[in-house]
Amino acid sequence: MELKRTLVFVMCLVLAVSAAAQEAQEGESEDPETYKEQYEKYQKQAKKTIEYPWFVGGAVGLAFGSETSYAEFSPIFGYRFSPLFQLGGSLTFRYRKDKRYEPDLSTTDVGASIVGRFFVFDPIFLQAEVERLNWEYIGITDEGYESVEDTYTGYYAGFGFVQKASERVAMYMAFLWDFAYDENEPSPNTRPYLIRIGFGFAF
Repeated sequence: MELKRTLVFVMCLVLAVSAAAQEAQEGESEDPETYKEQYEKYQKQAKKTIEYPWFVGGAVGLAFGSETSYAEFSPIFGYRFSPLFQLGGSLTFRYRKDKRYEPDLSTTDVGASIVGRFFVFDPIFLQAEVERLNWEYIGITDEGYESVEDTYTGYYAGFGFVQKASERVAMYMAFLWDFAYDENEPSPNTRPYLIRIGFGFAF
C-alpha cells in the first residue's frame, strides 16, 4: 500500500514538472533561443534584484464539532535570495480537544521548522523542510486514556505552486511527503503525505 502511495506521489511530481516544461518549450518555439542564450537568461533571472525580498505569511486552521475541536496556527517568516530561491523559518501551534473520552482529553503541539523553496518553473517550486515538534497524543496507560508527550522530527520534501493575488500578496499550495513517517510508530501525521495551503505577503 505504501509503495502504491509513493508511486502516485512521484507520478504527480513528474506530471507537474513535465507540464511546466512543455509550456516553456511551446513558448520557445515562437522565439527560438540557443542553449547558451537560455542559460544566460536563467542566470540573469537568478541574480535579479528582488524589490520586496522579505516575506511573512503562514496558515490558520479551525474546526469545531460536537465530538472534536481543532485549531492550528503556523506563521512563516523568510527571505528571497533571488527569484529562484527562498529560505524561511516557521512556527507551529496546534491544539486538539476530544470529547469522546471521559473526562475530555486535549493535546497540544508546539514546534519550529526550516523551509527552503526552489522555483524550477514559475510558479512551480520544489520544497524541502525539517521540522522539530513537541507534540502530544492520546495513549493508553495503567490509569486509562490520557495525553502522552513526545518529540518528533519530520523530514518533508515535495513540490507546490504559487498563485499571485498582486505583486506582494500570494497564495500557495504544497504537496509534501514525510520521509520520517513510520506507521508502526506514533506520529503527529496520520499519513506520510500532506497538503499545506497558506498565504504570503512580501515587503
